[in-house]
Amino acid sequence: MKKALITGVAGFVGSHLSEYLLSQKISVYGFFHPSHSIENILHLKDKINLVPCDILDKKNLQPQTSEINPDYVFHLAAFSSPADSFKNPKDTLTNNILGQLNLLEGLLRAKSKAQILIVGSGDEYGDIEKKYLPADEQTPLAPTSPYAVSKVAQDMLGLQFFLHSRLHIIRVRPFNHIGPRQSRAFVVPAFASQIAALEKEGHGTIKVGNLESWRDFTDVRDMVRAYLLALEKGVPGEVYNIGSGKPIKISDLLNKLISLSKAKIEVDQDKNLFRPVDIKKIYCNFSKFQSQTGWTPKIPLSKTLSDTIKYERDKLKSEVRNSKY
Repeated sequence: MKKALITGVAGFVGSHLSEYLLSQKISVYGFFHPSHSIENILHLKDKINLVPCDILDKKNLQPQTSEINPDYVFHLAAFSSPADSFKNPKDTLTNNILGQLNLLEGLLRAKSKAQILIVGSGDEYGDIEKKYLPADEQTPLAPTSPYAVSKVAQDMLGLQFFLHSRLHIIRVRPFNHIGPRQSRAFVVPAFASQIAALEKEGHGTIKVGNLESWRDFTDVRDMVRAYLLALEKGVPGEVYNIGSGKPIKISDLLNKLISLSKAKIEVDQDKNLFRPVDIKKIYCNFSKFQSQTGWTPKIPLSKTLSDTIKYERDKLKSEVRNSKY
């Protein structure tokens, strides 16, 4: 049985990737930060090998990586919020860049033959000029947030370790991916959790930020399927965009979520929720990845939104029950 190492296993994407790899009969080892919640993977704790590990702790990271000796490495551990990166740029850059450097140096020292996935972001392209849409891999990089800068650095660091050290690295630039278990710091669960909270009263107002931007959304369960295909069929050294290729306006996304509720909901735009710099419209051309792997998204947006709001309703009920004890 092949072994996979997931850094950031307890995160939103890490939990879904763990489920998918297990369904493919791949043994899962996962690094999780000792001080972070593992709520997302509690249902998997008896099925995967959990390893407490801070990727900034080089002395512990390298021997643990060597001991596991994985066939696949999915490097997901990162500060993942563009909005929050404006508040903590130093922590974002340090964690995302230095953490990856420590991991790659450890794999190099262990003479690893693993297929390694380096996860960048569609945010690397920034506020794209209309002439470059949909963005392909040749679109100029123009990061507009500290988070995006860190992702460009991770992307290029992965390329450098491939070119210089010949590690088997495949780089991906995923566009927005959504679904159950995503942090409420992100737009879809932020909307869904507020809607779920208002359903008890049957009416109310939710606070939102900028509704005029357009994004490319893919279900996280389609995204993790793409990640494994990237390592199985991707070409080392190459970079691939992954997304739906379909832009949707945030206001339309909100309306779709509201339509899933019977509550009478008003919308209040709060300027404090606007980002210091926002991307107007971004969506991808994923034809290079599709041609290489055969991947295409399967889960419709309607199901993703329905599953997400159900998750938020269930989470709210659980929080209410726990507050009584």
